[in-house]
Amino acid sequence: MAEFPWLIRENSSYENERNSFSNRHPGGNYNCDFILSTVSGLITTSLFIIFETPHFTMAENLIIAQSTSREERYKVLVPQIEALTSGEPDIIANLSNIAAALKQTMNFFWVGFYIVKNTELILGPFQGPIACTRIAFGKGVCGASWKARMTIIVPDVDEFPGHIACSSDSKSEIVLPAMKNGEVALVLDVDSDQLNDFDETDKLYLTQVMGMIEKMI
Repeated sequence: MAEFPWLIRENSSYENERNSFSNRHPGGNYNCDFILSTVSGLITTSLFIIFETPHFTMAENLIIAQSTSREERYKVLVPQIEALTSGEPDIIANLSNIAAALKQTMNFFWVGFYIVKNTELILGPFQGPIACTRIAFGKGVCGASWKARMTIIVPDVDEFPGHIACSSDSKSEIVLPAMKNGEVALVLDVDSDQLNDFDETDKLYLTQVMGMIEKMI
């Protein structure tokens, strides 16, 4: 049973919000509680609903920090990703929601996963334009991250030796591996349509996300 964040509307109350949820989703069994989080002066009030039915478990909204600071948006997002995936055993379902959450919150050009199968990376859950379906070991940024077993930040993909141009609109990229039993199991690939769009802040918070994924695989 997982905990999911729900956005509390301004001037709403616990009972109003609980009743509103009940009206939208009749027949469910759930418990509710409040949390407060403060990020650089931004106060976000969230209602966490533990929602359980015989048929489905779902989340309704992401809380997105209304800030131009990417770090502040990460700080609000990462705990929600943990809550969103907590208790869900299916890795594909979790990777799908993680890709969607990153794309929706950070507005990256492309976010997705490549999963190691034998000697190739195979396209997994993603958000964005259609993508390359198979990448060989050591090829492109994703293959290089797999081979090196480390995060790679590329400020300009056209200057990366052997870059695989799945889309000409991609200008910069960050790729992070997730490990299982000492080997790379999958990589997270994030692309931007802006040059030099990734830095150590992205690496820090995306590494936290990859740590969550490593516990799932």
